[in-house]
Amino acid sequence: MTERWFLAIWPDTQTRSALERQLAALGPLPGRPTHPLDWHVTLIFLGALEPERLACIDAAAGDAATRATSFFMELDRIGHFARSQVLWCGPARTPESLARLVTDLQAHLTRCGIAPERRPYRPHLTLARKVRTAPGLELHRPIGWTAHELVLAHGVTGERPRYRIRHRYPLP
Repeated sequence: MTERWFLAIWPDTQTRSALERQLAALGPLPGRPTHPLDWHVTLIFLGALEPERLACIDAAAGDAATRATSFFMELDRIGHFARSQVLWCGPARTPESLARLVTDLQAHLTRCGIAPERRPYRPHLTLARKVRTAPGLELHRPIGWTAHELVLAHGVTGERPRYRIRHRYPLP
């Protein structure tokens, strides 16, 4: 498998632990659960990249991050994407600062030959894959999360956790 790159926000230890506790209280997740250390919210999926394009993306992400701000988000919903068979957790409302960051990243990435996604952005954290039907799970209470950094990451085949962070960009 070719390395698949993406820009994301990664939950801090406190956020991840709070989500782990709430999910444990719900019982085993259906399908193939995502390793908790792999939990993240993808902002832009990049796919396979050649080294020169990766350098351009690294610079573009750094530029976008310097113009962004840290932001607060509440993970308050568990949902299901039927077509992709993904069980997810995310915010009922996308924070304006997150939406601006994604839009700014898309604009910066056009100079690297990355076309903006046509579908509307829906932030979510993948809890499990291969989930055929919505299990009807709900969080007991919202989990607050302040995102302080953007990351450039990629997947590694055959390992768990499978994602590796290559670069971190602080959000002022």
